[in-house]
Amino acid sequence: MSSGDQRKWLGSGGPNGRDGNGRDGNGLDETAPWWVATKADLRARGVTEHQLRQARERGHCRSLGRGVYLFGPMLSGAPGWHQQVAAMALKHPQGVFCGQSAAALLGLDGFDPPAPLQLQLAPGGASGLVFGLRRQLLAPPIQINGVAATSVEETLLGLGEALTARPGCGAAVQVLDPDQLVELAVEDALRRGLTTTERLSDTMAMALARRAGTAVLGRVLAGRPRGARPTGSYLETRCHQVLHQAGVADFERQVEVRDDAGVIGIVDFARDGVVIEVVGERWHLDRFNPDHRRYARLTAAGHRLLTFTFNDIERRAHHVADATVASLNLRGHG
Repeated sequence: MSSGDQRKWLGSGGPNGRDGNGRDGNGLDETAPWWVATKADLRARGVTEHQLRQARERGHCRSLGRGVYLFGPMLSGAPGWHQQVAAMALKHPQGVFCGQSAAALLGLDGFDPPAPLQLQLAPGGASGLVFGLRRQLLAPPIQINGVAATSVEETLLGLGEALTARPGCGAAVQVLDPDQLVELAVEDALRRGLTTTERLSDTMAMALARRAGTAVLGRVLAGRPRGARPTGSYLETRCHQVLHQAGVADFERQVEVRDDAGVIGIVDFARDGVVIEVVGERWHLDRFNPDHRRYARLTAAGHRLLTFTFNDIERRAHHVADATVASLNLRGHG
């Protein structure tokens, strides 16, 4: 928000502080068309009761409860969810976002905003918080655009506590169980280098059986082949899950394949001469010619190539499983 916009909306004052990344103190970009502030913040910046009342009367400001104000439009969907997060962070400055809220803030696969708002409080903290959990953190919180959240490991551990079966993203149709949803997030976190399986195991050891999500995360990690690379995308994780459900779970991930001329490339899955490539439209449209040259080399080198799309995996999972099993049978490894 420009200083001119601030004067137009309020008369003085502005977003409450900025961090080292040029964002304001509650994680909002200063150029965004909305921001939140507490009454104490506004007073500290010289905003009078009269100016605040005028802003509210003109529709430039509205109360979000407990002395927290939203400047700008109230939004819906994912932007509206971020407004709620910002407001909650100001209402409860000692709180730490956890579980699905923290996963959405981290942008983990399977947990797009809007996600359930979950805040973790230290034992003996403020009362009257129906969405809050009271317990000690297992690790210091992290900052995500100025908002406090549980560490990546504690976030993943907490995901299994209150998950219900649902699709993994807005465009998906297949209902996934809690283990599958957590697996989406785990593979994404590993892929992005946010954590390691060793750190996740250490966090589970610290939590022991005191956290309900320990069992879910434990099953997800136990199901990963030892030393396996993370999947390359959300869609690749879903492909792995479809194959696993069909009893075809021995494919190696992110495999370098060669021919006599050298390296052909990294394929999504490979086993016994069968190669699976998951085709995401946005990525592969930009790589149409290179991908098809690579596919031709794979076929010429004797590999049986299968390509599956998002619709195949989400709407024709039986086709994915049947085609894979048939290809393995043709290679004599069914």
